[in-house]
Amino acid sequence: MSNLKIESLTSNSLSHYRTQHHFERVGEINSVDDLQKYCNWAKENKVNVYIIGNGSNTLFVRKNIQSLILKNKLPKYTNPLPENRLEVSSSVSVMEVLKYCYQNSMNSFYYLASVPATIGGALAMNAGRGRQHECTIYDFVESVTFFEDGCVKTLQNSQIARDYRETIFTGMHSKLILSAVFKFERTEFTENPLISRQIWAKEHQDNTAPNCGSVFKTANYRILQKLRGMSIGKAMFSTKTSNWILSKSQNSYSIIILIKIAKIFHFLTRQKIALELITID
Repeated sequence: MSNLKIESLTSNSLSHYRTQHHFERVGEINSVDDLQKYCNWAKENKVNVYIIGNGSNTLFVRKNIQSLILKNKLPKYTNPLPENRLEVSSSVSVMEVLKYCYQNSMNSFYYLASVPATIGGALAMNAGRGRQHECTIYDFVESVTFFEDGCVKTLQNSQIARDYRETIFTGMHSKLILSAVFKFERTEFTENPLISRQIWAKEHQDNTAPNCGSVFKTANYRILQKLRGMSIGKAMFSTKTSNWILSKSQNSYSIIILIKIAKIFHFLTRQKIALELITID
């Protein structure tokens, strides 16, 4: 693999849970050629591939991670286009785009100002508000460009199949979102929407310990309410924010047990439950 490097690494910085793991194989994607070479190597060596932006929805399961972990290090750029459009690379943070929109008096997905995600991650997970609001980042997407099977492809908004917290890119690590074109509308603000969202987040979200935000994309909230405050070791269901698990542990075992408890309660009451977190081993 010329010009590519796979290293082993012990770190607690690849997931927002800040759990520490030994990663047998870690590489960086600086170009689409890098991804193709890494994928070829993984296929030849029968190793799973996981592309990570900043780990805001990632739960590493085991102490030793065997998957090939690829960091998205594609060059960052935001290119203004005519008619209030903006081309953004996948490695740019959501907050960077929102600051641009506010400074240029544009409507945008300001409800994601409290989400520590990259644009690529937000697009892959169809990030948005809760089910009752039916608002997502794709309300502003014109097209998405991605790399798959050795080719760069572009899909228009209407061509991208998606559901709640899910798209054709979710968990598909042979596909790498490269960039997206957004279309915004001009607007006037009576208050700063970024500050308003930060105030909302302080009131409604719980960042008193490391966490990855929402744990389940589908769950019965009556059950989750009853689990508030339940703790195993140094991990616990938040007493403030339903569907959040906080953890001060160096490993993920306690988090996994809490998830299993929630699944058991749902199984016994015949309720649907599905993870929003992406689990990697």
